[in-house]
Amino acid sequence: MHADMPELKKCERLPSDKQQISRGARTIHKGNQDRGSAPRQSNANLTLKVANWRTWAYTDGSCHAQNGKQETGAGVYCPLTDSKQFVEPYGAGITNTICRAELAATAAAITHSYANVASDSLTSFHQVHKQLLYPEKHLRHIQGDVLKMISTLISNSHTNICFYK
Repeated sequence: MHADMPELKKCERLPSDKQQISRGARTIHKGNQDRGSAPRQSNANLTLKVANWRTWAYTDGSCHAQNGKQETGAGVYCPLTDSKQFVEPYGAGITNTICRAELAATAAAITHSYANVASDSLTSFHQVHKQLLYPEKHLRHIQGDVLKMISTLISNSHTNICFYK
């Protein structure tokens, strides 16, 4: 196999990237015992940007095709309490998109009273921002119902809601 592509031989010498560490340096998953314990930080000069990151809600949406049908789902995770919520976006037809799943996860995080919400979807945050500033521009938006719900939740919240990418 490598006779055709000699440049791939160098990949055989690379260290495995399968080392998975959870809950600090004490727990190392099976298959990595021969490496010893991993350091808590790779560089002593590194510091956390946010001290209370464990109190944040981390959201994500997903979309995949299964048996010719598009399936969407979303979730909210909080590391401090190890709480996980599955969110059903309830999209149908043209509204059954990854954008709806990301927005549904954001709405669920706000519903569960998280003040700091992190997501990998900058587009969703831009749409929420636009909904808050210019709601008239989203009157016919394909995900307008979710955006209106998020803006209502933010408006009725007693705490400031902060979004992070």
